[in-house]
Amino acid sequence: MGVCLYLAPMKRVLGNNFTFAVLDDVWARQLRTEGIVGAKSAVAFHTWTVETGPVLDEIAEVWDQIDADLAKNEVPTAAGRLRRHLEYVAADLADELGAKVSFRADGGYDMGLLLSAVIGRQGELLKAAAKAAKSWGNKEQTDKIEALQKARTEILATQNGEQWIINKAVHYNEWADLSKNDFKPVVAVFKQLLQQFRCEKCNSWLSLTPRHDPVDLRCACGAFHLNLKEK
Repeated sequence: MGVCLYLAPMKRVLGNNFTFAVLDDVWARQLRTEGIVGAKSAVAFHTWTVETGPVLDEIAEVWDQIDADLAKNEVPTAAGRLRRHLEYVAADLADELGAKVSFRADGGYDMGLLLSAVIGRQGELLKAAAKAAKSWGNKEQTDKIEALQKARTEILATQNGEQWIINKAVHYNEWADLSKNDFKPVVAVFKQLLQQFRCEKCNSWLSLTPRHDPVDLRCACGAFHLNLKEK
């Protein structure tokens, strides 16, 4: 209701001149979830430090910034930027995918906890999609899911499996002790991992629909779609 009361008068007063709005993360996520704002129409600013400035939730921007940090051999800055990006994205993905995270009254969900839940949830959803495709005799979907599972396994095995990724997420201070050449593979594996949760066409995060009783995993544009309901 608050968004409606804001957008309606802005449209009436400014018409086509109303092209840009700044919203907090709750409203912004709702607009993206409902498909009102596409991934290419929004940029999220999250966290800010003197060293890194604002960190942007944009598919290319954050990686460009990290590459620039490493080019200047500023590994601690690159590590801080990557950690903050992963914290933001892990929370977003946990919400989009319905990842199960142990409740904390203080809201102190650290990035390692969220990322672990997201990775586990991804595996569950791919298994459910595989069972559904098999029950319907959908070979095209089966082949697609097998390819996704293979890519997932390869990414997690890049540095000795899933536990390596989680440990690096939790013990992020260790990143600052790495050299530039040591840190680049860390960046690469996280970039590959996050890309698994994006649509290659519209760059939106994959999400479950409907939220309360999901029947499919899809992107905003519909180019990526996996059925989760068995026959």
